Amino acid sequence: MRITKIFSVFPFLLAFAVCVSAQDISGKYEGTADVQPFGKLAIKAEIRQSGDKISGVFDTPLGAATIIEGSFAGGNLKLTIDAGGDDIFFNGKFVQEKLVGEVSGETVKGTFELTRIGDVSPELDLSYVLLNSKEKWREDLRFFADELPKRHKNAFHTATREQFEKAVADLDKQIPTLNDTQIVFGMAKLFEMIGDGHTSLHWNWAFDSVPMRLFWFGKELRVRKASRDFPRLNGAKLVKISGVSVEEIFKRSQPFISQGESPQLVLSANASFLTYPAFLHALGLTKDANKATYEFVDAKGKRFSLELKTVPKGSKIEWLNPYKTAPLWLQNEDKPLFFTFLKDSQTVYVNFQSYPRRSEFRKFSDQLFAFLDKNTVKKLVFDFRLNGGGDFTRGRDFFIEKLKQRKSLTEKGKLFVIVGRWTFSAGMSNAADFKNNFGAISVGEPTGQKPNGYSESRNFRLPNSHLEFSVSIDFYKFAEKDTAGLMPDKLIEPDWKSYQTGRDPVLEWILAYPEVK
Repeated sequence: MRITKIFSVFPFLLAFAVCVSAQDISGKYEGTADVQPFGKLAIKAEIRQSGDKISGVFDTPLGAATIIEGSFAGGNLKLTIDAGGDDIFFNGKFVQEKLVGEVSGETVKGTFELTRIGDVSPELDLSYVLLNSKEKWREDLRFFADELPKRHKNAFHTATREQFEKAVADLDKQIPTLNDTQIVFGMAKLFEMIGDGHTSLHWNWAFDSVPMRLFWFGKELRVRKASRDFPRLNGAKLVKISGVSVEEIFKRSQPFISQGESPQLVLSANASFLTYPAFLHALGLTKDANKATYEFVDAKGKRFSLELKTVPKGSKIEWLNPYKTAPLWLQNEDKPLFFTFLKDSQTVYVNFQSYPRRSEFRKFSDQLFAFLDKNTVKKLVFDFRLNGGGDFTRGRDFFIEKLKQRKSLTEKGKLFVIVGRWTFSAGMSNAADFKNNFGAISVGEPTGQKPNGYSESRNFRLPNSHLEFSVSIDFYKFAEKDTAGLMPDKLIEPDWKSYQTGRDPVLEWILAYPEVK
């Protein structure tokens, strides 16, 4: 949904020009930021100064954030902050143990005042860490158990408070007998009890995965792409892990996946989780959180086993894909937005993968609608299959509002949206906007997120391990009826034969749709 990291704004309130250039502003701070459109927000901050450089971490009611970059020189500290895709600027002064100043940006404006209350921690490590300390894990568990009910819109809409508190107490008792990985996944299960896809522990940021990607095509779990180091994996069917069938592992994985969204989200999450040996270790399937033994059936129908080890995050991997030519929806995967004109059918295809900065989104929108205004277009397609979320107001501002001014493009049979299991959060919201505003024809499989439910996530950080977790702070209703996912008008489920040959039955169906005279 709308990931408002604008709160990151306040963090960097250190935007502070220090009165004396030699002044060190390092320390722990508490105070408030009065920033429109959010009002007055309570802030706790930990700031470190090293020469003219500033780093730190902040906690606000809108979420936790780290300082991305900043410089301190000549008594002034100037910061440019990437707040959810917008540039936010801070300037201020350090006066009598207080940081005071102004915050500004395209979407926010206000002031802040923070008072230094103590020295900075000896080590301000903002990376995710495994603790090897039972007491520190217990502190993280208590922090989570106390804070989640306060910050969630309605934390006990699925499990009762009593059920939640009992599960927390049970894990607390078990911690002395568990290793770090088991504790992390024990906490992950607690988050999933809440029952909405926006409330979760981001454990995948703390562990590495093996170099393959999986996808459920019907009842087959296929390798949709693999490292070039393992060519036999390309297009193989995964059947077992450590001797246990993937069907059985699917059942065992359910407590770690939110059951409050669509079945498509469960399929997507399971396929992803199985590439993490740490997750398999939590299920008791491997003794090592960094490697696992997988059993496949290759393209020739022969079984083989392979021990795969994790690769560090950020590693450059050369991927093999089963198709020779990628279908249009899997091209330009590094671009948040792109469009192309299919001349034969006079169709404009827009791949809406994610939400770039507002300035970049505005530029793309201007180019798209300039093209639409100058050319004869019989069909307009917005593809949301890779859209996992962001700030849904941008989709409304730069697509929906402009389409309202061009009624010829929204006539029945001209406007289409494509959705799938990876369509989530803001992606689902904007796909629903196209249907609700224009009656756009939707094609594909149900979205990963339900149209009515708790969302609008805020991210926070556990105090010791620094693992981030998200909670839902609002309830949205995008459809008259409650359904398990935003349901397409034309259901076309992904199939392996089409995928491996690079075909896209969804787009083919749209292009063959009879032209409305």
